[in-house]
Amino acid sequence: MKTNNVMRWVVAAGLMVLLAMPVQAATVDVSRSSDVIGISIAGNRDTAGWEYGGGLLIHDDDGRVLAGEMHYVNVPNPGRGALQFGLGGRALLIDDDLRDADGSAIALGGKLRWTLPDYNRAALAASAYFAPSFSAFSDIDSYRELSLRGEYFMLPNAAVYLGYRQVRLGFDGESLGGDRNFESGLNLGFRIDF
Repeated sequence: MKTNNVMRWVVAAGLMVLLAMPVQAATVDVSRSSDVIGISIAGNRDTAGWEYGGGLLIHDDDGRVLAGEMHYVNVPNPGRGALQFGLGGRALLIDDDLRDADGSAIALGGKLRWTLPDYNRAALAASAYFAPSFSAFSDIDSYRELSLRGEYFMLPNAAVYLGYRQVRLGFDGESLGGDRNFESGLNLGFRIDF
């Protein structure tokens, strides 16, 4: 990776940490698939309001995706409510080593978590984010991320999960070889609420 790229990643990671600092409660999420390790931190909301955070996906061989995110979250039932829903977006920095491409994107989307009403140790969570070509820059032409997972709360504030995540990158120009899956497959992880 070039020196200016290293500086860009350091600055972006620093901004992500600064955005998360004012949050009094946070959720830390760590996951691993066959090729990608992910870590994210976000403000933990028990009531409606703005939530800030960020995350990093690191592919074993083929690059990184750094995201800063902001959502407006609605929790109809305060506490550990049955349904949590958030709409918002992600500002992304993407470095793809496989195609020797880098760029950025602004992806809009949302997330939800539904805790089973009769068995509150289990939950289902899903998210979807899309960045079409007009909100993707440099070598990146589009971005799509879809995820679905089942969670089991081992402790009141700690859950393990098994899920599926697909991150698909689109590239500008034929010379970069067309779209590709940065990640596609099962992942295992845990999340802790502080």
